Amino acid sequence: MLFLSVFSSARGQQSETMEDFDFLTSFTEENYAAFPVIMELGYKKQYEALKKRLRKQVSKGEIGIERVACEYAIWFHKNFDSHYSVVTPLWRTYWRTAHTDYSKVMEEYAPKPVSCKVDEQTWLMRIPSCIGNNPTMEWVAEAVEQYMESGCENLIIDVRGNGGGTDEIWSPFISMLVDHKRECEFESLFRNTPFNRKFLEEALEDDDFDLRDFLEQCKNNNNDFELWYSWDGSGITPTSLPKQVGVIVDNMTASSGECIIGQYAKGVSHRTKVYGKERTYGANLTGNCRESKLPHSDIYIFYSTCIQSLDFRKNVSFGKIGIEPDVYIDIPYPNRLTDRIDEWVLWVAKDLKKTKKKE
Repeated sequence: MLFLSVFSSARGQQSETMEDFDFLTSFTEENYAAFPVIMELGYKKQYEALKKRLRKQVSKGEIGIERVACEYAIWFHKNFDSHYSVVTPLWRTYWRTAHTDYSKVMEEYAPKPVSCKVDEQTWLMRIPSCIGNNPTMEWVAEAVEQYMESGCENLIIDVRGNGGGTDEIWSPFISMLVDHKRECEFESLFRNTPFNRKFLEEALEDDDFDLRDFLEQCKNNNNDFELWYSWDGSGITPTSLPKQVGVIVDNMTASSGECIIGQYAKGVSHRTKVYGKERTYGANLTGNCRESKLPHSDIYIFYSTCIQSLDFRKNVSFGKIGIEPDVYIDIPYPNRLTDRIDEWVLWVAKDLKKTKKKE
């Protein structure tokens, strides 16, 4: 009887693992904003092979739900969109295969807010988060005022380690960066599914009437995607300063941290260059993320409901995500990245002056 009880328990656990895996795949296919675009780009055959292999391993009892969820999620995370992930202890092991661990190459990797003069021509703003508490929105607005009063021609915006938050933190920078209309419109599309509409319903607690109208449009439309917003950079009156901007990035620059480049620099700013050693994190072309729990385990799917569809099709290829620096920093990593003017800042300040001389 004991043998039968253990065998029955194992069969039940395997059945739950299969149900969780089927939920993970079907939920992703139905709700994840990037999924249909990835399939359109020609990766359907590769995806189906991955799903078939993992399902077979589950059916044979070779793999548990935590591992199979990580194996599935890393395919999207590493190759297309770093927003997509699963929340479980094992995930960190998989995450390390896709990203640089700066604690391994620096004595201290803990970027903190900085707003100060580097030299007579250059001002530094280090903004390590867009969440709104480190720094706050007020701190950012004050830092912009400090820079404009400084008279410095060049500005360095340091977003190393900035894992994102809200795009609103960059509002004071728009007129400092955007100096011409984008040739191709910047757009964001919402994956219009019943589950994703719950995301909008929750946001309505802020009494955003524009959002309320948009939600009604989604409810009355059967299309998978609805237009979230479109912006081409027109209507901006650029400021006279800065003359040149250097944005310093690393592989931990993610999501809203990448937004200042993707939305307010690339394609709309002649005065901005991106500096770094690696591509950014790769969460720049999707957003408005939410999560869902698997039925039988404490594992959550973290995914995006919106996608910058045109830019995704144009810029994403298998295993090559994130934003490539315009200028490669050819000196070693700094020993510490905290609240000081480090070696990279000095290198970028020098390069910005060199660029001016060439012009």
